[in-house]
Amino acid sequence: MLPPGHLAAGFLTAEALLHITKPDLSSAQINQLLWWGVFFSFAPDLDTFTGFVKERAWFVKNPVNNHRKFVSHAPLLWLLAGLLVYFLAADVYWKNVGLLLWLGSGTHFLLDSIEYGIMWLWPFSNKVFALKNRGRERDIPSSTFFGYWWSHVKLYVNSLTFYCEVIVILTALIIYFR
Repeated sequence: MLPPGHLAAGFLTAEALLHITKPDLSSAQINQLLWWGVFFSFAPDLDTFTGFVKERAWFVKNPVNNHRKFVSHAPLLWLLAGLLVYFLAADVYWKNVGLLLWLGSGTHFLLDSIEYGIMWLWPFSNKVFALKNRGRERDIPSSTFFGYWWSHVKLYVNSLTFYCEVIVILTALIIYFR
């Protein structure tokens, strides 16, 4: 999934958490929690830049450098970090940050699991699990920046992930503007 879909999913996750928990916080703190949800839903993809550095390019062609196969893209790490923040937190605000760390990154991994796959069982296994086309790698022949990304977009708009992303983004926009 592309960043807009992950960001929208993070917003929806934060909205849902705040609706369920109804924390007694100021409106500024509520807004900050919405931003934390948005950030944590995208944060697992920050490891993408490691792949770019390894490839010395703004795209990754070698499957070894696929960021979804890095340890930083393993759900267990994010779950443990979220629970650590939650249980060490002294107040409601930071407990919600811990929950958003866990749940926001969790939505990221669920959405990536549609077609690309995630190492759900790491550290016990490096196997990548996905609902469709398990861990598929795209073979994009172009080696130029614009050629690669144009080919990527053409493939992406014909994928199930793209349609899921559109639904997530539209849902987030409806909730935001309600």
